[in-house]
Amino acid sequence: MDRSITVLFGSETGNAQDFAETLTRSLERLHFKVHLSSLDDYDLKNLLSVRLLIIFCSTTGQGEFPKNSRKFWKFMLKRKLPNDLLNHLYFTTFGLGDSSYPKFNWAVKKLHNRILQLGGVEFSKRAESDEQSSQGADGYYIEFQNLLLKNLNEKFPLPLGQTPVPDDVKLPPKFQISIDLKKPKRKTDTLIKEIALTRNDPNLRIGTVEKNIRITSDDHFQDVRHFSILDKTQQLNYQPGDTISLFPTNDPKEVDSLLEIQGWTEIADRRILIEEPYPLIDGSFIKTPTLRSLFTHHLDLRSIPRRSFFALLYHFASDEREREKLKEFSSYKDPEELYNYANRPRRSILETIQEFFSVKIPLEYILDLFPLIKPRLFSIASSPNSSKVELTIAVVQYKTMIRRIRKGLCTSWLKNLKEGDEIIFRIDRNNLKLPKPEVPIIMIAPGTGIAPMRSLIHQRVFDFNANKNQLYLFLGNRYHNKDFLYGEEWKELEKKERLTLFTAFSRENGGYVQDQLYLQSELITELLTHGNAVIYICGSSGKMPNQVRMTFETILEETKGLSKNQAKQYLLELEANNRYLQETW
Repeated sequence: MDRSITVLFGSETGNAQDFAETLTRSLERLHFKVHLSSLDDYDLKNLLSVRLLIIFCSTTGQGEFPKNSRKFWKFMLKRKLPNDLLNHLYFTTFGLGDSSYPKFNWAVKKLHNRILQLGGVEFSKRAESDEQSSQGADGYYIEFQNLLLKNLNEKFPLPLGQTPVPDDVKLPPKFQISIDLKKPKRKTDTLIKEIALTRNDPNLRIGTVEKNIRITSDDHFQDVRHFSILDKTQQLNYQPGDTISLFPTNDPKEVDSLLEIQGWTEIADRRILIEEPYPLIDGSFIKTPTLRSLFTHHLDLRSIPRRSFFALLYHFASDEREREKLKEFSSYKDPEELYNYANRPRRSILETIQEFFSVKIPLEYILDLFPLIKPRLFSIASSPNSSKVELTIAVVQYKTMIRRIRKGLCTSWLKNLKEGDEIIFRIDRNNLKLPKPEVPIIMIAPGTGIAPMRSLIHQRVFDFNANKNQLYLFLGNRYHNKDFLYGEEWKELEKKERLTLFTAFSRENGGYVQDQLYLQSELITELLTHGNAVIYICGSSGKMPNQVRMTFETILEETKGLSKNQAKQYLLELEANNRYLQETW
């Protein structure tokens, strides 16, 4: 009996990939032969022969697919595909979403329905998780996995005499890694910035830091940076709403700490050999990595450890009490255990390894255990420019409930970059469907959500010379004199009647952007009804997007006399016509 299963994932931040990898290990313990891949790295010809397919897919932005799944979805949309193309296929899907987004789990819904249209047969009930729920995605996943494994065991029972691999038996490593002892040690990797530039992905560019300046006051709790990169070697091509990917590195001191704890100092500067298949590294490997440079540039030490991390780590603890504790964190029996240890205090992977003294990680398992450093995406804050791109970046630094200071991997790296430093970057097209210059646009931008708005405003005012008073900006900050981001720019444009500005400084006069929206109810209704205006919302996910949406519903109810359901339907129609755009993170 063929016991092959294909597990595919579309993942933006790594959550969908982590669940896919967790399920893969469970399937391998049941002696299934699993092929794991991102959707876009999957050879589409194999769809004609694969029998069992499981897909994990998150949703980003306005119901969009993650970047590593858009090629796959484009293929699935081809009109010439026959309706019985996948009638040999048994499949199920798991969606990762956030109900604060209007198009909640939109991507996985579309993908699931399209596979059904092409003849695929659902063999186990699909599931959609909600990051905003009290149980998080984990609770949804374990129910999905339990039902899935039950259905698989019924349809594809183990051959007679074969038993599942016990959880206490570790599976062999997926990646073959070894130390090259034939060649001499490289010099200790002191040239970290230069090594980072050796990636050979043709989509990457090498730019020069032009500016890296703080734009919040020195006494403000948050350091927000205006950051610009020059690239005069190739013409840049981007539009408002597009993003840039940056490739951060770990702090050398933290890398040294890990190498010392694990007893790898003597081999840290020897070249490592990795056999195919390679791990799926976005941006490709740096050239000829050593153990030190692999940890510096590719393996994430600051990320919060996931359940799959503990499921492998506990095998490497020699102390029985530590082993049992690590095993508890890998279990779904009490999800609060892991949450209270890792997520609530925001513990990092490095701190976890430091706290469990008996853990000694075999070198051949490091690519299975440590997550890869993913590129960080930032909204572009400049009008399209052929040689320069500007960003607005909040440096992540805070104190946890256990009074430890946490720093974001990318923003702490970026903060220390100096003018003239060279860095790797990539422009990522967002394909945001923005209106024509003559169409009014209502922009809601708390905090660093201002970045894509600034790009749009600059393009309309300076490039398109758009009509006066077609731009309405609702800007939310804490203090007028501390974090009014690009405030002088907005005041100048307001004087010239190129922008209508509404501000909410929450720590001075109270109120938030939604309060300013409500105060302008008549204007909002006029713009939406007679001006065909577009609503564009950017900023942190969570309460803000829902509260802004509820405010728009209230405005429509009070000014147009709509019922609550009619107001909701009105906004849904705006979304369908690309007149209600939301990007939150």
